[in-house]
Amino acid sequence: MEISTYELITYALFVFAFLHFKKYNDEFLFLPVIFLWTTGISRNTAVKEGVAQWVEVAYTRNIFTPVTDEKALLALGYFALGTLIFVLSYKYYNSKLPIKKEYRDTPDLFNQFIQQKKGFILGLFIFFNLLMTAMRGMMSGPAALGNSYFLLFPMALGGLILLAFLVYRSYSWQDNGVIKLVYLILMANAIFMSYNPTQRFQFLSWMVAMGIVMTQKMDFYKKTWSYVIGGFIVIIFFSIAGVARTHKLSELTYQEIFDEAFERNEKREDQNMLDGFMMVLDVYPYNLDYSYGMEHLEILMRPIPRQLWPNKPLGGYANKLGLNNVNKGTTGISQTIYGTFYGEGGVWGIILFSIFYGWLFVKLFRYTLQYNSDMRWLLRGIIIASFIPILRGGDLPGIVAFIGMSFWPVFLILYQYNKHLKTLPK
Repeated sequence: MEISTYELITYALFVFAFLHFKKYNDEFLFLPVIFLWTTGISRNTAVKEGVAQWVEVAYTRNIFTPVTDEKALLALGYFALGTLIFVLSYKYYNSKLPIKKEYRDTPDLFNQFIQQKKGFILGLFIFFNLLMTAMRGMMSGPAALGNSYFLLFPMALGGLILLAFLVYRSYSWQDNGVIKLVYLILMANAIFMSYNPTQRFQFLSWMVAMGIVMTQKMDFYKKTWSYVIGGFIVIIFFSIAGVARTHKLSELTYQEIFDEAFERNEKREDQNMLDGFMMVLDVYPYNLDYSYGMEHLEILMRPIPRQLWPNKPLGGYANKLGLNNVNKGTTGISQTIYGTFYGEGGVWGIILFSIFYGWLFVKLFRYTLQYNSDMRWLLRGIIIASFIPILRGGDLPGIVAFIGMSFWPVFLILYQYNKHLKTLPK
């Protein structure tokens, strides 16, 4: 099919997502559609117009065939197919799966609980602020090989920012101004620490989730404008973090920083997942057999220390094929989650896993509906924030490890809160 056909499909999906949002107050479907447009269609257009070039990775050996228009359109077709099936699957199960109508909690009950946990959250917050300061810049490279979960440990700061925000939100300035000020200062410092060029998705992990909590009571139109403005701000900060990967920001003027960020966004340098998808087409099944679900099973294997299992499978096809020089770090171009599905089973992998993921995310959102407090919106925000790196794709076990290591403090509080609710009289 021609690029214009994929553009029409994306426009139709965008209208579909908009109507779904307006009817159900559910913004989730915008993510896969916008992702298709920015990292697929817009990336292809930027290259075709000469604004950007396809990515070339200097691996230890080259197994990839030259990029052609036909190859780009084939990858884009698989990308669009996965997006279409995922959106339709999510829509189908959203209308079929039952909704739990009995709430487990109330806003006042949750506020009381989170206030009781403020000392616990404060202690973790201070500890991880110090740990993040000591380990900043150390969380890439070895983590991609599954060698060190310890290097991922400071990522918990993202979840702690969210918990601190809930404590801050539960008090009033008039009655508890000192407590709010303390948590505001801690959050500001942690936010600065989380803005790390090598771990830009940590910045998104708390920013997106916090935005969902903050906009929960807005009507449709205010929420829409908030998302548009907030999305623009997120893109700018994300691009600036990308600039920091190749430049020292302290050596640039503010104008130069923003010029570099806008140029980076124009070239879609942070949205090169279509490039990664084309690389996957050369990997499977010619250089690696389809994994038939093994990459998903590797999610369960990833926490096992390599010291206990020296032959534990490496993450990502580049490591599995020995394309990286492990002594100098790892390199990989993310191929979207649909590229991961393709590696699991070709076109049938895209179809089956896209259907499964549609069902899975509906189930996750259904779980949040049993709460009637900020806990519902916090969990919803975490699911949406987690879906962004999942959409980006790449080393799926590593992405799930990132999600778990970022949000385990929230899951711990959720566990304690559920235990607390069970002790209350019905």
